[in-house]
Amino acid sequence: MSIKPIKLVGPWDEGYALDIHTISSTYLGDDVYGHPDFQNEYSEIGNLLHLFKYRGMSNKLFDIIEIVKPFIKTWQAMQEISFVLPVPSSKVRAYQPAQEIAYEIASLLGVGYSDKVLQKISSIESKGLSSVDKQQIQGSIIKTVSATQEHNMLLVDDLYKSGATLTECVRILREDPKIKKIFVLAMTKTRKG
Repeated sequence: MSIKPIKLVGPWDEGYALDIHTISSTYLGDDVYGHPDFQNEYSEIGNLLHLFKYRGMSNKLFDIIEIVKPFIKTWQAMQEISFVLPVPSSKVRAYQPAQEIAYEIASLLGVGYSDKVLQKISSIESKGLSSVDKQQIQGSIIKTVSATQEHNMLLVDDLYKSGATLTECVRILREDPKIKKIFVLAMTKTRKG
């Protein structure tokens, strides 16, 4: 499988999305519940992420990690990482995609992992907000654990849209003087984000 990494610009030291999420999306009309229905064409990793996150196909995690491995090995910044954190989710699911992916990446890198450092205290999802309303994200994430030694962090997200949630996570992490560098990695990025 191939990817087309996209550089993500933000308050982090360096960041990437591995590829675009959907290549195209065609509106088909509304479904029986009055919700818009689309026919989507996904990138390869976008399709795997869609199946993993929205269709409950937990076995797709291993396919996603196989795509991540070569990128992680060639991204120079990964040699500086000492800890991996997932972006906290605002939805309760049987499993949390960002947590599962971040855990596997930490294992690949042979570094620490925790899903307890950052916690979302609001159910507001940035994907449903207008660019003006993205300010509602500020204050929706807290850090529950302080670093006991200096760390360079990798913050992992499954789907990057506007960067509002990642930006808030980085803002909170930067308040800790023992957190030095922060890198971000999203599996996919929306076309409009």
